Amino acid sequence: MAKVAVVGQGVIGCSSALAILEKFPKFHVTLFADRKFEETCSFVPAGLFRLDKYEYKNWARISFDRFAWIYRTIGCSSGVKLVSGHIQSDNRATLEGQEKNMADIVYNFRWLDKREMESMFVNPSPHCIHYTAYASEGRRYVPWLREQIEKYENVRFEHKKVADLNELGEHFDFVINCAGLDGGKVAGDDNTVNPNFGVAIEVEAPWQTHFNYKDFCTFTIPMTNSVILGSLKQPGRSDMEITKADRDDIWKRYLEIHPTFKDAKVIAEFPALRPERPEIRLETEMRRTPSGKEYQLIHNYGHGGNGFTLGWGCALEVVEHIDAKVDAAFNSSKL
Repeated sequence: MAKVAVVGQGVIGCSSALAILEKFPKFHVTLFADRKFEETCSFVPAGLFRLDKYEYKNWARISFDRFAWIYRTIGCSSGVKLVSGHIQSDNRATLEGQEKNMADIVYNFRWLDKREMESMFVNPSPHCIHYTAYASEGRRYVPWLREQIEKYENVRFEHKKVADLNELGEHFDFVINCAGLDGGKVAGDDNTVNPNFGVAIEVEAPWQTHFNYKDFCTFTIPMTNSVILGSLKQPGRSDMEITKADRDDIWKRYLEIHPTFKDAKVIAEFPALRPERPEIRLETEMRRTPSGKEYQLIHNYGHGGNGFTLGWGCALEVVEHIDAKVDAAFNSSKL
């Protein structure tokens, strides 16, 4: 029976593990993590569906269809919900890029006219799009994924820091590298993964039921019982301290578009390091341990701020990589 190790228990790792188990329910799957879920990048996001790069469109479409299925059959207990809102920008080309990336995936995509923008926003940008899509709230959706994984008897979750993938290769047939910011480091051959520091501020604002972006750094996204606002994008910054300057910057920009939030009660603040890479690494290689044992290593990391949007699409591609190797590596009767 094939044994699979998944390095990482965030949205990418849990999506990959669940997709593998749905395809190969008899596989033995072990998920490794070196920190509590609350300390990971996956805990923070409101998970609004939004796509930055056109070349990832197929993964995004697959994820969107999965969210639609979850929403129809499971409901909001999964952390997945349907939300509508707007993205404003001073640059029309920026929004045209969003139109190209996802207008035929999301619901109700359209451009707002001048009357609508002036009526709706305090300081409207020259250009604005509207759409409806799914949001997968990190602190609820990832635990839900884990619950689905735990329904399989042949699963283990281990708290362990993995520094050398060959160590796992001695005991597993497939190793899935979903280590996020540490993905390149544990791979041992990639120094292109870098942190992009961000901050999410959770507030009480029950009146805010739509998301609203000003370009892609200042935003509001409603969650189940609160609202997330943010953020910062500081490539290369790796500390986890939220400074007064960080707060002042976020609130200054935010209150310019939502002055009614000036008295909103702050519930919590969350720093996070997005795992940025020039492009997502999703590929398979055969590696050999020092003892000579061969194993299949599948990399799935470098999703930046699009992990929730792309997670299920990438997970199904991981399954395709495994499926391509199974017949050659194992006798079908053993599966």
